[in-house]
Amino acid sequence: MNVDSQDLKDLKKIDKRVKVNEVSKVRLKARPINVKVTALGKEEQKLVKKWSSKCAEPLREFCTSVLTRLLTYFTSKSVDNILSEATRKGLSLEIILILLSQYDLVNNDDTLIKNYLNTGNVDINILVNILLKNGINIKPEELNQFIQNKDKTKREGGLISKLLKP
Repeated sequence: MNVDSQDLKDLKKIDKRVKVNEVSKVRLKARPINVKVTALGKEEQKLVKKWSSKCAEPLREFCTSVLTRLLTYFTSKSVDNILSEATRKGLSLEIILILLSQYDLVNNDDTLIKNYLNTGNVDINILVNILLKNGINIKPEELNQFIQNKDKTKREGGLISKLLKP
């Protein structure tokens, strides 16, 4: 099989075209990222006020920023449902918001949140580390203390406990 030089050149040109076409198909074209601040609607603002006012004072500003960030990615109904479920189960609103602040949107990693909602147990050191990453310096004992004190006032503030007191 003899291949003359012209055929060889033609084959090389075709080979180059195929390689160029394959590479161009594989490359992803980058799109510019549109960074725009989305203002929350009235419904979302009411939701933020409602839930952040229930947070303990040292974490109220943090709770507000977490709720605002969550409402830019999720519907107000879904955020309200998860916070309502946590409070209905008697769990700490602050803890659930601290855990929600670390929710991984890319991988949908919600194992800490699900574990806390199902068992009610969470490692206080994880919470302190999350808060420390967000610029809030608090000792584990302090965090544990004001969460427990807040839970006691919730339990003592109920109608049934007022009726049962002598």
